Amino acid sequence: MKETKFIEQNKEKWADFEAQLRENRRDPDQLNNLFVQITDDLSYARTFYPNRSVRMYLNTLAQRIFHNIYRGKRLPVERLRNFWTDELPQLFWQERRAFLLAFCLFALAFAIGVVSSIIEPEFARVILGDGYVEMTLRNIENGDPMAVYKESAPGGMTVSIAARNLFVAFQTAVAGVLASIGTVFIMLINGVMVGAFQYFFIEKGVFWESFLTIWIHGTLEISAIIIAGAAGLVAGSGLLFPGTYTRGQAFQITVRRGMKMFFGIAPIILLAAFFEGFFTRYTETPAFVRGAFIFTSLAFVLWYFVWLPRHKVKTGAFREPLHDKEIPPHREHVIDFKGIKSSGEIFSDTFTLLRRHPKTVLWGLFGTTTLFVVWSFGLSPKDAQDTFFYSDLPMWPFDILIGTGQFFDNDTAPFLFYFQIILLTGLAVAVFRALEQEMDADERSLFSRRRMLLAALPIALVMPGFAFLIQSSNIALLLSMAFYPFLALWCAVIYFETLNPFAAFGRAFQLMQWGQGLTLGFLTVTLQVLIFMFLDFPVWDWALQLFGWLVPQQAGAMQAYVMVATTAAAGVLLYFIFLMTILNGGLQYFSSREIADAASLFEGIGKVGTARQIRGLARE
Repeated sequence: MKETKFIEQNKEKWADFEAQLRENRRDPDQLNNLFVQITDDLSYARTFYPNRSVRMYLNTLAQRIFHNIYRGKRLPVERLRNFWTDELPQLFWQERRAFLLAFCLFALAFAIGVVSSIIEPEFARVILGDGYVEMTLRNIENGDPMAVYKESAPGGMTVSIAARNLFVAFQTAVAGVLASIGTVFIMLINGVMVGAFQYFFIEKGVFWESFLTIWIHGTLEISAIIIAGAAGLVAGSGLLFPGTYTRGQAFQITVRRGMKMFFGIAPIILLAAFFEGFFTRYTETPAFVRGAFIFTSLAFVLWYFVWLPRHKVKTGAFREPLHDKEIPPHREHVIDFKGIKSSGEIFSDTFTLLRRHPKTVLWGLFGTTTLFVVWSFGLSPKDAQDTFFYSDLPMWPFDILIGTGQFFDNDTAPFLFYFQIILLTGLAVAVFRALEQEMDADERSLFSRRRMLLAALPIALVMPGFAFLIQSSNIALLLSMAFYPFLALWCAVIYFETLNPFAAFGRAFQLMQWGQGLTLGFLTVTLQVLIFMFLDFPVWDWALQLFGWLVPQQAGAMQAYVMVATTAAAGVLLYFIFLMTILNGGLQYFSSREIADAASLFEGIGKVGTARQIRGLARE
């Protein structure tokens, strides 16, 4: 068939297909049928018109249809509703023992706080601080014990309290990964603090006023902290009690369960912050109204987290256990370098690669950190405690996160910026080398050790971009959501495609899927903030104190020890985020390359006829 006849015969069908693609609502079955027809036409065009524009047109149309079929799925409302009405209550029922244990731990710590305050009247000052105690005493003398809740504007107060309480709850839940020890420690601290806080008002004779004010928001707030403690206990239980699973499998299951429990209480924490910001301040409200408000909040907590799960069990609403849905597969996951992947798939593959290459990860992280610490403190003319400085921003990880800018721009350590560029370049090349080892042998043979070394220099030219984002202010932290993925993709193009950094920049710009990149950047920056929270955990202070007895009893020795240890820990976390970013960039490169070039699509189409012939010969 002549090309003109082929186009004349199918142009109306192709125009109709393009019109369907422009519609906002698309039928998945129709798209699937559409893709089959277009690929058939494309296969025909590649055979008879390989160098004609019709082949390029059909190739573009096939890619558009493919992207519409496999683009990310939207979260249906029904699934979200089922999470709150079925999945979460079932999860709380199955983990009710952890819930009970968390409540008992908090109650025990609360009692310890009360008893300690009775025995030692100054105990409240130790726990709450002299400043808060003195302020409250002045408020009591002025006849308004709860004046502290009236000092700030409702909106700003709500936002700050919500952020702080979410942070505390997240600390409590995430600390469970330390075999639940961190969660127990934080629960005991919070329980003792609340007990001492409440008894302080009892001792001053203003119990009812404090009770009817504090527990307007405290009922939901403390309940959420207890549930966050249960989430932490669940998260760490996989390491302690793996059952019939491997510890790794059990840990994956329990961490997912713990995080689901934490996300389940997030709305409650936000609601409690709203109550504290807007309602708690009205201390003149009649006691009956405030008491009814507290009772309603408590009734909701008991109904949703205690009665509803038990009721659903009795009525048979839970048809199948959650365990069967969450067992990780036993088969080895194969990284697909020829497919188009979503942001979630790329992020998941990143953790798979981290798990498969522990030597690269450990040597990369601790090797670079050791070199950085030795260079920084060894060459600095100042004492260790004066080499780096961290701001004091209570309850946030940003004090240390922002302080990492000194890891590149620091007058006390000579040529630190250039040394960091070398470290980051070496880490990036090592990551790409590990990624290369996952590829098929025929593809891997294209990359020699010589090319790996040659790629180091142009990759080093990209590293100042990462350094700029790391050492800048909070604004750069937001900008990094877009630029982290692009810089990583640029490095991947240099390593896997062209050593020319300028040509690689253009190619990276062509390949960059900005929607996917922003998602990956958001996930990476969020993870960066979350893991840096570890250095603000009470557990980190506890760990420093635990090994503090090894520090010589000399002036400034303890301060130097804390600074070196905290800097080393921050370095490990920073290099880990960089390592993940580079891995994301490598995986994004292969996915974006398939979108742009469709090489595997052509390869698959080319094998269609061959595969049928081979099967025919085999049957004969």
